[in-house]
Amino acid sequence: MPVNENSDLQFYHNMWVGEYLRPVCDFKEEHCSIVCNHHSTWDTLDRKTRCFARELKAYYKDTEFFIKLDDDAFVDYQYVMGLMEKYRGYDKPVYISDFILNIDWSSQVLNNTWYGNGKFYMFNRKLVDCMNPEILYDGHRNEDAVFGSMVHDGCGKVEQVREDDSKIWHREYRNKNKYIDLTAIKNYRKE
Repeated sequence: MPVNENSDLQFYHNMWVGEYLRPVCDFKEEHCSIVCNHHSTWDTLDRKTRCFARELKAYYKDTEFFIKLDDDAFVDYQYVMGLMEKYRGYDKPVYISDFILNIDWSSQVLNNTWYGNGKFYMFNRKLVDCMNPEILYDGHRNEDAVFGSMVHDGCGKVEQVREDDSKIWHREYRNKNKYIDLTAIKNYRKE
């Protein structure tokens, strides 16, 4: 999960994932598991994505499932638990998301590859093992398209599972008479 100086880490501390949350930060801090950039911008998110992919390959070998979640998104806990139960021990690379076909004529590497919608994607260790974070590309630098291209380049065809979008709230959470505007959460300021 990408985190930068505009994110509120306290928000994440209150989430159900607890000790399983591994923030990918721009800065070194007590609660940051992976530090990839000094200052992320929209134009450098692709590098941050490649960095966290390298870290997952190298240091999280005992982890079977990974979720990339935007910092303005919620996902239903039971839904995630059900996906883990269903795909536990699966012998093929699994990639779960709301997929988009990347049409980027300016880049041979990125063009005509599938990638997950950035609000949420989930994948298994088999996918991490085969993806190629060292791809060389030009063209559009959308971090999710770069992730999809790392998967395509290293793994080829993988098991694509379409997410249940009713279990994922992006930017807004409206459920059980509650409303949260996730884009309006107080910014984090490092002191």
